[in-house]
Amino acid sequence: MARIKDSVFIQASPEKVHAFGADPEKWSSWFVGLGEAKSVEGDNSPGTVVTHSYLLAGMHIPVTTTVTEHRADADGSFHWKGENSGLLAGWSTWDYVPRDGGTQVTLEMEYVVPGSALGKVADRLFIERSQERAAHHTLENLKQLMES
Repeated sequence: MARIKDSVFIQASPEKVHAFGADPEKWSSWFVGLGEAKSVEGDNSPGTVVTHSYLLAGMHIPVTTTVTEHRADADGSFHWKGENSGLLAGWSTWDYVPRDGGTQVTLEMEYVVPGSALGKVADRLFIERSQERAAHHTLENLKQLMES
């Protein structure tokens, strides 16, 4: 299992960044490798199910994301968590925390790429580095969209 954590500061309010970032209809416009939502069942509260695909190593892999946590906290921060099922099983969390007149966005994800021992070696050597870069670019894309 691989784990990635990255963060970016965005000069926009947590409300604005969270509203855009947590909208599954907009994910494909900024989340590297993620295709448009094929279906969204729910209002993005816990229990909402989103079907889409993820481009990994040249393959479109079907993914189903189920929202398991989505809350606003008293300090003005927001938290979102989704569990992924399918070939790329795992989870991701998004935290939007007010800081210095803007928002500190932190993404953390854990995933498993199925396969043999060779697949696990490939994950460590290629896929994990690729996913780290994709996560960083995803956060940079969100920053650019929110600050423009």
